[in-house]
Amino acid sequence: MGARPDMSFSSRAARVQYHLLMILFRFAVNRWFFGWFTRGLARFFDPSNAVIVTLPTGGRFRIALNDGYWTRFALFNREYEPEVGAILRVAAAHTGFFCDAGANKGYWTSWGSTLFQRITAVEAASKTFGALMQNVDGMPNVTCRRAAIYSVSGRQMSFVNVENSHASAHLGDQPEGGHLEMVETISLDDLVPPGTRAIIKLDVEGAEIEAMRGATRCLAEGSVLIYEDHGADLESETSRYLFELGDMWLCFAENPTERLSGLKDVQVLKSDRFKGYNFLAARADSPLLASLLNSFAKD
Repeated sequence: MGARPDMSFSSRAARVQYHLLMILFRFAVNRWFFGWFTRGLARFFDPSNAVIVTLPTGGRFRIALNDGYWTRFALFNREYEPEVGAILRVAAAHTGFFCDAGANKGYWTSWGSTLFQRITAVEAASKTFGALMQNVDGMPNVTCRRAAIYSVSGRQMSFVNVENSHASAHLGDQPEGGHLEMVETISLDDLVPPGTRAIIKLDVEGAEIEAMRGATRCLAEGSVLIYEDHGADLESETSRYLFELGDMWLCFAENPTERLSGLKDVQVLKSDRFKGYNFLAARADSPLLASLLNSFAKD
């Protein structure tokens, strides 16, 4: 089976590794097997082996072939979270600033690099931050910061870097199968310049409410937030916090023109406890939100 036309390889050995993974992944019955096959095969290859995927916007994203999370999306011809991509495409026509808060290895930063005038990408885990820096190399409109998104800036906090699961790294003081490292915090209000209506992608693995507490000004000034409410959170605490702020517009990212009236609307949408669901939130009077809704209504 041939490689996707939008994919290139870091070496010939990477191409071989890719094709072997394609064969193994036919037998992966769940997400655990994806990671197990990926890491097991990687022991026989150079850890720097990678595929470089050209994204729908023309940006390029490098995926290590020992990465059990991102290889799932490199090896199968499917678009990653298309509802987020649709929102970012529309947002780029109405704001020049994108904040990728919890950027991981830089997928959305790379995706938006050809659309936005300025991007700030923030990642807390040191090793993941290194991969982010590699992915954005040569992108003059991207600024990267190693920090943890939190309610206040300048605090030193412990961060759990989870072994074999970089997407699960989070603030905390218990290693839980990973290792602790110290990282400085920064608030969204200190990332988004005053007077700027930004589109913010927030993915901070359990610290969403603390992150939102640090976004009071930028939300009041009209910024729009894309956030995750995970199916495992049966109480939908993140969405609950936003509703309790009052005068907030919340909608499902896959259907952004339909306003959610309350927490039950959110919980009905979350049918899979192992999946994260993307939602959109902003002050109801946000001009950027109004522009987004108007654009989606026309489509």
